[in-house]
Amino acid sequence: MKSAIIPDKIRYRYRKFILLWIPVRVYVLNSPLSPAEISGRLMSAIHPFRLYFLFSPKNPKPYTGKFAGTGFTAIKNNPGSNHRPLKVLGNFYMRNDKIYIRLIFSNPFSIVNIAILGLLYMVMLAFRFKPFVGFLPNVLFYLFPALFTYLLTNFSFQRIYKKEKAFFFHLFKARRLKDDEIERLGF
Repeated sequence: MKSAIIPDKIRYRYRKFILLWIPVRVYVLNSPLSPAEISGRLMSAIHPFRLYFLFSPKNPKPYTGKFAGTGFTAIKNNPGSNHRPLKVLGNFYMRNDKIYIRLIFSNPFSIVNIAILGLLYMVMLAFRFKPFVGFLPNVLFYLFPALFTYLLTNFSFQRIYKKEKAFFFHLFKARRLKDDEIERLGF
């Protein structure tokens, strides 16, 4: 029996370590609310806006996004700044007259940051930009912006996602499903 517990502990620690470095979280929730109640709660929290990804209109709602028949997309509004570090994708599933919600929290702007950094690297490589004489200082010079961008993006995500996760769990009055329940349901 102890041998079955040790691999689970190791797997849990490994997963926790890996998730520190990836700015994405996925949860599957079970909500006791009806579809109409869930729609009403989402409408009270998300302001529908066509250009939600680029611009945040002035509104009192915490999120801006769009709704679809079986899901929603929402980006966190930060009225004091242009920094919008959290995107939430939600998909709804009905199984055995129960509603399940799959939430994906991510930082979509990390991709934009990496694309801009990639363009900068291409320009620097095209012009064979080498600010230092030695090989190792040049490698460190090229690695520093990538590492710095990644760390800032990841830390901003880690700081905000836990609070917003609690917001959505409370919004749906939902409980998180365990791994074996998710596998049994096939999500």
